This record gives sequence, structure tokens and C-alpha cells, in this order.
Amino acid sequence: MPHATPTVEDVTELGTVLSLVAPPEFEDGNGHVNVGHYYRLHMTGADAYFRELGFDDDYRERTGHSVFSIEHHIRFLDESLVGEELSVHLRLLGVGPKALHGQTIIVNRTRGTVANTLEFLELHVDLSTRRTTAMPEHLMPPLHAELERHRALPWMLPLSDTMGVR
Repeated sequence: MPHATPTVEDVTELGTVLSLVAPPEFEDGNGHVNVGHYYRLHMTGADAYFRELGFDDDYRERTGHSVFSIEHHIRFLDESLVGEELSVHLRLLGVGPKALHGQTIIVNRTRGTVANTLEFLELHVDLSTRRTTAMPEHLMPPLHAELERHRALPWMLPLSDTMGVR
């Protein structure tokens, strides 16, 4: 996999799932955006992305299946302040029959930097048994196409090296 550090423009090629100006309530005692607000941005962005892929309320109601987060690793690369424009992007890193490995990326558009990343592992779960189950066949081709598109990018942000899909 490539290891070049991406520019804001590089990350934007993934598509933007959320964009906002950090409001005053995001500020913590240190004068920058609080970790809890970053985490919420990561989760809101990932939720929007998964809905686009078809893991939405209708899917959950129709199939009784959903995805559960089982591991997260957040890495801070730059700070963000109230009033700065932030955007959230998602990169798929791995797809298996029952699992998705990816990374959400928060870009500070005002500063032109990657502010932080959240690496995640999600499992596809049958809500009646609370156990993993294979994703439906019709979802696999678009997931693999998106994965290949993301793997072809000439850059990579640091990963925890403890997560993945085997």
C-alpha cells in the first residue's frame, strides 16, 4: 500500500460525508475542539456513509441485520478551533463477508490539514441472535468496487496495525 501523506485535495477525492464550521459548544477548556465532539463527527460521518451503502433504517427493519462497531482507534494529527471549517471523509480498508474495516478522516479545511483519523472495525450482525452473519450478496459488489477505488489511491494515513479483515 502507498504511504505518502495526503493533501486535503487527496482526501477530498474520497467524497465528503459531512461538513460544518466548529461551533462554540465544541470548545473545551484547552481552547480547541473537544475529543468527544471529534468522536461524534466521526460517528455521524460513518453513519451517513453506511446509509449511502444501503445499511439504513429500511435495511435494518427489512432484514433484521445491522453493523456493530467492535473496535476504534483515534489518532490526533492537528488541533482545530471553534470557527474553523471541518469535513469528514471515509476510506474503506478491507471488506469481508461479515466485516468492514475503514478509516474516517476529519480535515480542517481552514488550516488545510488532516486533523485526526478514526480507524474502525464493524461487524455485520443479525439483531435477533446478536451474532455475526454474512452480508447479503447484493451489497458485496458495490463494497468491493468502493474498496478497490480506495486502495488505488496513492496515499495512506497511519493505521493502528492491530485491526483488519482477514
